[in-house]
Amino acid sequence: MKKLHINLQDHSYDIIIKDNLIDELAQYVKEVYKNKKIYVITDSNVAPLYLTRVMKALENDYEVKSVVLPAGEESKSFAVYQEACEKLIDLNIRRNELLLALGGGVIGDLTGFIAATIYRGVPYIGVPTSLLAQMDSSIGGKTGIDFYNRKNIIGAFKQPLRVLIDPRTCDTLARDEFVNGMGELIKHGAIGNPKLLTLVENGVSKMTEEIVVESLKVKQAVVEIDEFDQKERMFLNFGHTFGHAIELKYGWKHGQAVANGMLMALKFGIDMGETNPKCYDVIYNILKNCGFPIEEYNYKDYLPDMAYDKKNLAGVIRFIFIKDFGTPELYEIEETKIKDLM
Repeated sequence: MKKLHINLQDHSYDIIIKDNLIDELAQYVKEVYKNKKIYVITDSNVAPLYLTRVMKALENDYEVKSVVLPAGEESKSFAVYQEACEKLIDLNIRRNELLLALGGGVIGDLTGFIAATIYRGVPYIGVPTSLLAQMDSSIGGKTGIDFYNRKNIIGAFKQPLRVLIDPRTCDTLARDEFVNGMGELIKHGAIGNPKLLTLVENGVSKMTEEIVVESLKVKQAVVEIDEFDQKERMFLNFGHTFGHAIELKYGWKHGQAVANGMLMALKFGIDMGETNPKCYDVIYNILKNCGFPIEEYNYKDYLPDMAYDKKNLAGVIRFIFIKDFGTPELYEIEETKIKDLM
């Protein structure tokens, strides 16, 4: 077992990483939650794999009810948010009763947003079952839904009571979903932990506690100094500015989009004289060895889309470059100058 402590000003919590932790949930829930009811929110893909195990792990200590939602990015919507809230109210949820997010990033983001808003806030615990969620979305308190063809544009900051990660849930992922999760992991290596790049440079077939911890150390460090995404936490957006654009346009999986977005950001940084050119070849080879589909998009074609990105603050677009591995930088460009770069 490994543990990371996220130390925030108003609410700190632990991330527990342990093989087969999913069968020991009650032990780790009891340490932070003292009431008797738990509402598990999951989706139609994850429920057949893990819902019975989770219910069994909790049933001796809690009254457990479940809400199963449709799988897929489409569930990050007002319609499914409403559906989930209606089901919870029908199950007689009360204030201070716990939600448990069992699933990937969609379920984690949606459950966190429900936890932030129903009864003006109830506690929740994250049990991410996909590698992508374990690497990224389950940590840091960002929640939300997609709206008006924009990802995560409506949401709230809501920190969990605890995050419980069982790396063995990655064993049931389809290979493309496993590779999808590696996108955020490689991003963490690029911006803050070059050791990670060494661990995965020849590809990865099975996730380990060590790799999970080394990846999460990067997000831990950034979230602790910038909880609300004003400066340093934006380093975590490396690859995302372009990645979100091609994700929406071509239907890429998020981690695959981030991987290609990193290559675009590296090219942009090199052209701007900010990035060591060797970084591109290293990341390209790692992505290839890890099984990523790669399309070498021209970043200039996507600069107009940046005007609508969440990182556009009052007409100033913030790009994340890396000078070299482990040294990210925030690079600001006025929206009016984008045409010149094109």
